[in-house]
Amino acid sequence: MAKKYREVPSNFKDFENYLIYKKQEVIDAFFKGKKYFFYDTCSILHHSNTENRYYIIEFLKSKSAIIIITRTVLMELTANSFELHQVQINFLKELYDNGLCILLFNEEIILACLKKILNITIEEANKLLGFAVKEVSKFKTKTYEVLNSMDKRVANKLKSLEPGKTELYSNFFGYARSLKEEGDSLAEELIFICIIVLTKIPSGKKYILISNDLRIRHQVISIKEYIKKHHNVSEPYQLTTAALLYKMYKEGIISNRNDMIDIISKSSNGNINVYFVSEYDIKQEKDSFTAEELVDRVISENEFRIIY
Repeated sequence: MAKKYREVPSNFKDFENYLIYKKQEVIDAFFKGKKYFFYDTCSILHHSNTENRYYIIEFLKSKSAIIIITRTVLMELTANSFELHQVQINFLKELYDNGLCILLFNEEIILACLKKILNITIEEANKLLGFAVKEVSKFKTKTYEVLNSMDKRVANKLKSLEPGKTELYSNFFGYARSLKEEGDSLAEELIFICIIVLTKIPSGKKYILISNDLRIRHQVISIKEYIKKHHNVSEPYQLTTAALLYKMYKEGIISNRNDMIDIISKSSNGNINVYFVSEYDIKQEKDSFTAEELVDRVISENEFRIIY
């Protein structure tokens, strides 16, 4: 039976105090940060289920992270039951209690972010959205389906260099969320679109996607190349749990082998696939490790570096 989704969970009041979700408050908080960590669904599930999530929270605190949970990610977290599980609520509370700012991000709010900083017309903003949608839709995945099934008048405007003066953000993102299906990559793709648009703002900010999904690695690389070419910034960066563990170890946040094994084992049901560079490598290698093997290499090999 196909999963069902709802934009607002029925138990939202149980965790709303841990989030910033009112539009103007989200916009104000967004511009106070320098490093934005977009959490994908699986990473929230994995990190909330490890007993050693304290280390992850310490890492995020050390980066003065602004944590962003998009509306589509929340829809995925609450599929079928329309309620956020208590395990994830506890994780949000722990993040909040440790002073971390968590934004619930309706994707269309990026238009208001643009308008707050840039002297930009609606037509120029629409054109920027169109460029981002076309860039992501070239992968022929969910965004491609959205673009080709929506109202032809709106789709044609998004594809046009003269998209008109009626804002298209609410229409596009609202329709995209309505097409959410189990197993698709909608949440990640809408994050990509948001990051492409937001990097138009000259701010020196960093955009990190916390995701263990190596299937989207080539998309992240392609989008990074697009943003570098058109916005002259090198964003985003995909942070897998394996790469996070490596960074935490190198930065002295974690050193206990068993705690490290617990964290990385929660990110996979079996072996962990990673892209890495070791002492004599001249390019990234890909291999699969048990949790114990991976942790032992991180601890024992100074030149072993996890990229993804």
